[in-house]
Amino acid sequence: MKKYTYVEPRRAVGDEDRENLLIDFPEIDLIGDPELRKLSIEAWCFALSCSDFRRIIDIPPEGNPGQTRLQVGTQADHLRGVVRLSAALAKEFSTAWPQVVIDHDILMAGAVCHDVGKPYEFDPENRARWKADGSRTGDPTFRHSVFGMHVCLKVGLPVEVAHIAVGHSFEGLQMGVSSECLIVRQADHDWWQLAGALGLVTPETMSTRPANVRARLLKK
Repeated sequence: MKKYTYVEPRRAVGDEDRENLLIDFPEIDLIGDPELRKLSIEAWCFALSCSDFRRIIDIPPEGNPGQTRLQVGTQADHLRGVVRLSAALAKEFSTAWPQVVIDHDILMAGAVCHDVGKPYEFDPENRARWKADGSRTGDPTFRHSVFGMHVCLKVGLPVEVAHIAVGHSFEGLQMGVSSECLIVRQADHDWWQLAGALGLVTPETMSTRPANVRARLLKK
């Protein structure tokens, strides 16, 4: 059995990859700090290069593999929505209470990179390997939140951004989370629940929807 000791890129990253990323994910420009913005771009390009996905829009539009699947829209729509919602939540509290301290650049970089591990967890080759014998590999070996933390640290993003990547999902229940992480976590979870309630998610995949929510039908 092949032993996997490190996840290597499957191809080199080029300018076209960076250009396509910004086409699919223009909210990256909301990161004000040039270095954080550059590293966030590199994080996504590196993550995609470790999979067979070329672009974010190629990743299945799901919260987790096989769960909470959009019937309208792409994975990029989710990512973009979480960034905008995170910014809106931060603006609300900063405007209402000027004494509130929020690191906007860390927040935006964390929102941009919160799902940066998804190319790994959703990659068809990885999923086939895990399904073949999860008793050896785990299923998955790492969830996207954990692999996303690795990607952030690999490209040199601050630990505060890596913390958001790992803490935005279930793993965040096992540790104290930063204020910026909590904002992204709330934006991410609310985005999926509202998408489900508004009829954007395939009903049978909406495992995280509260039992009392009734999905609304979309316009014809």
